[in-house]
Amino acid sequence: MNELQKQKAIEVLAKQKDTEHKKMLAMIFHLGAFTKLHCMGVMLPYKVLYGLEKQEQEETFTEIPPNPYYPHPAITLATKWSYPKPPEDTKGLPINEHGFPDLKADNNFRIELEAYKQREDAEKMPIEKWGYWYGRFLIEYDIPAFTDFDYWGKVPEDAEEKKVIDGLRAACQEVWHDCKEHPENYNFEPIPRLEEHKAIYDVGCDYI
Repeated sequence: MNELQKQKAIEVLAKQKDTEHKKMLAMIFHLGAFTKLHCMGVMLPYKVLYGLEKQEQEETFTEIPPNPYYPHPAITLATKWSYPKPPEDTKGLPINEHGFPDLKADNNFRIELEAYKQREDAEKMPIEKWGYWYGRFLIEYDIPAFTDFDYWGKVPEDAEEKKVIDGLRAACQEVWHDCKEHPENYNFEPIPRLEEHKAIYDVGCDYI
């Protein structure tokens, strides 16, 4: 192999490495967006969440990202640490469908768990504030042109899932149009990440 052939081989390998790196990043962005939408209940279109994941990796988006507790970054540590301890003695409790003792069958634990859920829900974004806080993330996109995949990160598997997507589409389009006509009714100010958040909210060590 002469020098020219070596150079071309190196260029091909570098191109392949770059392609693989881009594929890996795309998968990371996909998993992040898909998880937030389908597992965390962050009701923004998949395409919008994917874009934010990409911007975070590129460090062009450094504010608090959309999450169930927005505009706060996460659940408070006080609430997280107040999660009730399960009963030490699980003998006599019925077995649930997963093959484990049904802790909710313990009356005290069930009552404490319900109280915890109320505290947790109280910290989550009120549904009536969804448009106010999330409108500015929608306004940057051509929302009316979004496909089912753009909203959901996959094609709907059945009529029920299609119904959910159509509901998200209707809500996003309504806010998108209204945000353009009445921007004064929406928040357009970035919500910064602050160092003091680490002592208050359940954020990771790489939060800032």
